[in-house]
Amino acid sequence: MKTKKIFFRIFRDIIVIAAVVAVLTLYFSLNPTVSSDFTVSSAKNSEFYLTAHRGLSGIAPENSAPSLIEAGKAGYYAAEFDVMPTKDGVWVVIHDDTVDRTMNGEGKVCELTYSELLEMNIDEGNGIENYPNLKISTLEEAIDICVEYSMRPMIEIKGGNPDNMHTVLDIIKSKGIKEKALVIDFNEERLAEMRRLDAGIELWYLVNDIENSTIEFAKSNGTGIGFNFGKIGNYFKIKNAQAEGITCASWTVDILPVLDILCALDVKYITTNRILP
Repeated sequence: MKTKKIFFRIFRDIIVIAAVVAVLTLYFSLNPTVSSDFTVSSAKNSEFYLTAHRGLSGIAPENSAPSLIEAGKAGYYAAEFDVMPTKDGVWVVIHDDTVDRTMNGEGKVCELTYSELLEMNIDEGNGIENYPNLKISTLEEAIDICVEYSMRPMIEIKGGNPDNMHTVLDIIKSKGIKEKALVIDFNEERLAEMRRLDAGIELWYLVNDIENSTIEFAKSNGTGIGFNFGKIGNYFKIKNAQAEGITCASWTVDILPVLDILCALDVKYITTNRILP
């Protein structure tokens, strides 16, 4: 009987992986772009939570106040946005190390003051024509928008050192959202320091590939794991992480068949550019 069960599980896993491969092949062959042609999830019988990637960046510039507002209006569970500190220690919402791609200026964020950033405008992104003179947001402003729309703020740390993680935590606590906030990061040292500073705040370790060392770090530091859905090897590791009590989340899922597969594997948290709640 045990042999039959093992065979069934192996067969089931092979089918799941084959389906993932087929879907991903289609996904990358079509090379879809973000547009206003959004879809609504078909995974109606599964419990899952959608996060808007960099806000609802399909219709408003990424990581901007309008993108977060649109995510709130759409009813997302959470809004993900990226933060890093300026030269004078202000945490601002931006993805890249430099302002070159998304703003009408040049330079590294860490070498510019907040005042200097306010002299620039965001000039790139979907729907930018609707937002003249759009300014960069601070972490505090982004949190306020999330609170207004009852979204969880999913704060991805993109810069700074472990030594200044306390300033992020101070902002989160000052806004009274420690129980609601999610702090996510690819950097182990920053995550470990955040955990040292606070035992209760929810943290996710972002990785492209789930390795045994990934699971060990997450277990040791009390973090979840946010993984790249496009890496096939990750699908073999999800159950291993879940068996250790680790929350698994996936980014950035933009087509429904992949969402359905992840839901079938009990991945409850999905970050997306274009799937609507």
